Amino acid sequence: MYRTVAQIDQLGGLLAQFFPQHCQRFQLPELSVLGRPVFALRVRAGAGDNRRGVLLVGGVHARELMNPDALVEFAVALVVSYRNGTDIVLGGRVWPANDVKVLMDTLDIYLVPCTNPDGRHHVMTVDDLWRKNRRDNPNTTCDGVDLNRNCDLLWGVAQGQTSCSPCSDVFAGSAAFSEPETRNVKFLLDTRRIDCFVDVHSYSELVLYPWGHVPTQTTDPAKRFTTLPAGTCKPITDPAYQEYMTPRDQQRFQTVAQRIVTAIADVRGRAYTPQTGFGLYGTTGTHSDYAYARHIADPALRKTYGYTFETGPWVGNARDSFHPADPEPIKLDVKSGLLALMQQCICAIELIGMAFLGGEGEVDALRRIRDDVLATTPAGRDWILLFEDLQARVLPVVLGDDALAERAASVISRAGRTAADETAPIEPELVADTVAILSAVARRTDDPQVTTGVAATNEALEAAAGRPMAALLEQLVAAGPRR
Repeated sequence: MYRTVAQIDQLGGLLAQFFPQHCQRFQLPELSVLGRPVFALRVRAGAGDNRRGVLLVGGVHARELMNPDALVEFAVALVVSYRNGTDIVLGGRVWPANDVKVLMDTLDIYLVPCTNPDGRHHVMTVDDLWRKNRRDNPNTTCDGVDLNRNCDLLWGVAQGQTSCSPCSDVFAGSAAFSEPETRNVKFLLDTRRIDCFVDVHSYSELVLYPWGHVPTQTTDPAKRFTTLPAGTCKPITDPAYQEYMTPRDQQRFQTVAQRIVTAIADVRGRAYTPQTGFGLYGTTGTHSDYAYARHIADPALRKTYGYTFETGPWVGNARDSFHPADPEPIKLDVKSGLLALMQQCICAIELIGMAFLGGEGEVDALRRIRDDVLATTPAGRDWILLFEDLQARVLPVVLGDDALAERAASVISRAGRTAADETAPIEPELVADTVAILSAVARRTDDPQVTTGVAATNEALEAAAGRPMAALLEQLVAAGPRR
């Protein structure tokens, strides 16, 4: 029922062998503790460098058997859909072939289905509830490190479900990234462009996002994990401490998590809960928190939005919850959630602008407006939410028509030049062209949310014609879209 390590590796190898134009399989630099190779798979279509990237990892905890299978099957589903032009049907949720094509043509999708091959082999041959890797902990009779406590984010701060005891199921290891399996994940984050990250676990039917060690707050930026001592083997000393996150990032995590939850519910009605990691375990050193925290610890690094899926329900005992007799329905949930996450990882302005303009100047100007102006107020963040919701719905329409995509790129270029000088008036011709493109897109879809969103956007644009860009921005940050 569940694949062995060798079978997972073999399936990834077959994908790379038969579909080399879409799948590249490569061995990660570190062997597991017991000397097994760990493989990654890159899935994509089309050309282009520096594409947005998504990293999906599974099997970090050995006993969670269904998730590595789900990830490697997910790679197969993407390739089959793209090659055959067929929808991905997951229970009651249908992902149209055009949507999958957009994902494949625009993202680099990296998968590490079996991060912890030693642990998986041990589960399938010796102890079916083993959690950790197979590290021999010196001077003890206990083996294993919890790989999801071993990352360099407040490593060794022992609280919640994190321990410095080698005999604990949640042992954090001898040092941050002491384990080759976690160093492999870090290697991908270091060497590939990764914008979105998912660590797929079981069980509890949750979609988790930062922070995991303490509650999140958005008002005091001085409260950063970088100011706290690590490696103490003690809890955070201030019981009232809360970790800062920008309002924009908190909104994005919450919104994307809700869209993932909705995509999962569409499959067969399972009600996953979106919440911070702290709501589950209050722990440190996890992969998804580390992926997001990197850009805070080192501002030179890319921001990566990190999530954890906890797949499947508690069914009364651990054994059947971790590896149910019939995992197939749960794997459908996982795949729909992953597709939703990937869809939300695309930036339409960046994609269309870079594809047709070949430069970043105009796109950067629009990014700055989004991040430095709109993101600073609740009303402005509502506009960002509207744009992000619209882009996932309209991108297949725009990218499916080269003439429409070129018109959109021209508008992005002209809007970017206008945005670079906030005192310059917004040309009525630019407004008219933008309204015409959005209206054309709305006419090609029967999605009522697109119709409503386009109407709200066009209303704001038409009111801005001839006014300075600064006046439009002042209006947007003061009042959100009319719904």
